[in-house]
Amino acid sequence: MLVYGDAVRHEDAARVLARLRRCLRELALLPPGLARHARLVAGLIEAGEFAQALADARHVGADAAMSLVRALAECCARSWDSDFEAGAGVPADTLAACADRLPQEPIGLKRPEGYAYYALYPESYLDAARRVHAPSWQVFGVRSIGTSLGAMVAAGLGAGCPGTLRPSGHPFARRLAADASAIDLHAGAFAVVDEGPGLSGSSLAAVGRWLLDAGVAPERLHFFAGHAKGPGAMASADVHAVWRCAQVHAASFEEVILRPERPAHRLENWIVPLVGPLRAPLQDISGGRWRGLQSRPAGEAPPVHPAWERRKFLAETANGRWLVKFIGLGREGERKYLRAKALAAAGFVPRPAGLCHGFVVERWRDDLSPMPAHPAGNLRSRLIDRMGDYLGFRARSFPALERAGASVRALWEMGRFNTEAVLGPALAAAWDAWEPGLDRLSHAVCRIETDNRMHAWEWLTAGTLILKTDAVDHHAAHDLVGCQDLAWDIAGAAVEFELSGDEVARLVARCGRTPDPALLSFSRLCYLAFELARCRETIGAAAIADPPLQAAAARYEEALHAALSASPFATTVHRKTSDSATASAPAPRCTPGADVASMASGVDMEQQQKQAQAQQQPRVVPPVDDDGSSVAGEEDPGAAVEPTTPKAGDEAPPGTPGTGEGICRRCGGSGRLSASEPCPDCGGTGHVTVGIGGA
Repeated sequence: MLVYGDAVRHEDAARVLARLRRCLRELALLPPGLARHARLVAGLIEAGEFAQALADARHVGADAAMSLVRALAECCARSWDSDFEAGAGVPADTLAACADRLPQEPIGLKRPEGYAYYALYPESYLDAARRVHAPSWQVFGVRSIGTSLGAMVAAGLGAGCPGTLRPSGHPFARRLAADASAIDLHAGAFAVVDEGPGLSGSSLAAVGRWLLDAGVAPERLHFFAGHAKGPGAMASADVHAVWRCAQVHAASFEEVILRPERPAHRLENWIVPLVGPLRAPLQDISGGRWRGLQSRPAGEAPPVHPAWERRKFLAETANGRWLVKFIGLGREGERKYLRAKALAAAGFVPRPAGLCHGFVVERWRDDLSPMPAHPAGNLRSRLIDRMGDYLGFRARSFPALERAGASVRALWEMGRFNTEAVLGPALAAAWDAWEPGLDRLSHAVCRIETDNRMHAWEWLTAGTLILKTDAVDHHAAHDLVGCQDLAWDIAGAAVEFELSGDEVARLVARCGRTPDPALLSFSRLCYLAFELARCRETIGAAAIADPPLQAAAARYEEALHAALSASPFATTVHRKTSDSATASAPAPRCTPGADVASMASGVDMEQQQKQAQAQQQPRVVPPVDDDGSSVAGEEDPGAAVEPTTPKAGDEAPPGTPGTGEGICRRCGGSGRLSASEPCPDCGGTGHVTVGIGGA
């Protein structure tokens, strides 16, 4: 399923370096303490992105940029070791060297996923490295995040400036084509550094295989990773073989941030200046545990997507309870914190108390109750008005760059692909009615920092007060949606609260901005396809069934089926085969805009139907772009998420519905076990039939 995304932003190199200079100048003005350390880590992350972009562009300045990253890693290590007391000065000549021969064209910077979403702290890699000893080291960081993580490992090992590498190819079968002369075979040990592993573990394995093939002895190979559970469900036999050769080192969040030996490193002590002394240890309410803290009517428990949730904790103090939630390290977290303050000042969200090295602190609102799943009467009317005011404020206050979210075509590809994976190719063909009008829809998009989570459980209420929660970062999440037009949130609200046509019109009027009608209908279809895929992806990876999640998936599937079936473009064959399956099904509850294809401007339905009937069956494996990224954009999907272990022999995670063509895990997609031996599992094709829903 197409769910994940990997955004790239393009900036002028001189501007990026100027921002980095400003960050480092501000460090000199800050007193010792956690705030200065957090700003120092922000500089490390910025420098790592800068080095990644230059290395990806094969620019001559990449080595100088990595020297700067290595110097900043040393500063971070000194600050961490001294409980945030040591100075943070960076040698001026190291910074000045980066200004020589900057590229004239914009550079492409990738957001490091672990820092932004998954509470992956670079200090944990420093601690992991200090537990390992060898006479000498050569360190390789796997781009993107491996630039800064590799530098932190090098600081912990006492090694020189790390090299960086970017494996390419299918996300589940990465390969590395790099010059082996970069390997110092005289080194005592080799460190390969990345976040993850994710579903396949193939990025770290690609570098490991490159080293082994060059003559590095297996006992000298070390992987520094985000966790020690090994690759996930889509790892090939060759990937597992490489991982078995390597010694894996990881220092967990719990060891380094939650329960470290040194008091200054503990998260609970970071927040004491904001909330006062804690009465009990922080309570982990991540992964849906927060559901037990709220009272809801029977049958209204919200679904949970554990892999998508930020780490969050509940703090008990003498003056109440507080939510402590991860929103991102460095500049990413600072931007989200400022957005939270702006939304709170306008009265839409709880007021944040402060930001502590990636975690925002705000009151836990025991005085408010979750919004009912099906609000009625006066509450429903007030909610629609409140949602309109909220979305209108976002539209006016948070404009976004054009490239800050998925393009209309990317959304269309996602919708069509996910529909085929769940509902089959015949119904997926209904999406083709939209393709001729995609350019026109693209011109109708006015991109803003959308909320992207308009679900009922994201709202709190008591009396006349209605507040939005979780409102600061889903437009910049680890999915492919990103920043969209206001139409995306209106469509989301219409789906989640089953708004009638009149209610949608009232919501739009309250927003103060009217989106393009065809774009609104298109957004509703895409929203359904995305949320369905997100639910299926979570269900496929879950070890234990979550009934609310299964119910949500069924609701999205039902609504998407109804909307596409109502299209005149749905094929006659599909209608005949689906009649018997849907005869006894309940009427779909999400009705606004169901006849979406007829609203697409300028679509010749007869012409498009002929084209669809003549076309070959579409792909069921995401295509790979020239740069080695999948359509989903993932370097290794789920790379910062600790995977569940599937049952032996499963071609996809347990419970995964549907099948399709996938990479053969035994041969890694090569089709051969050796030069003369074809792979018996795939017959030499490199592909096998696997479950695709949620894979």
